[in-house]
Amino acid sequence: MIVISTTIVAIAALSAVSSGLTYKKAAPATYKKVQAVFDAKCIKCHKGPQPPAKMNLQSYAGTMKGNDDGTVITAGKPDKSLLYQLITTKGRKMMPPGKPLSKADIDIVGSWIKAGAKNK
Repeated sequence: MIVISTTIVAIAALSAVSSGLTYKKAAPATYKKVQAVFDAKCIKCHKGPQPPAKMNLQSYAGTMKGNDDGTVITAGKPDKSLLYQLITTKGRKMMPPGKPLSKADIDIVGSWIKAGAKNK
């Protein structure tokens, strides 16, 4: 009985180790992918010379400039980034209002910010 239990534990441990060795992390999203999300879901409102809250998402420069509150991206820290907080909030300030982004779109923006929010 002990031999069987030990064998099962050993097989489970080897399985966990081998699966960890083959695991590949997804590459961080590029700004091009982030801009595609913005173009599809945000640009309708956040464009031009007078966008809401002065948040223009038409370009990398506009995104990094921020809005009325200042910087909206804290490179490397999605949870500290106002933009990320707004797209993941389900309250009054949720963006886009009434039509939340998909988990896939949120993951694209979050992984880009986590990777340093670079223009590439």
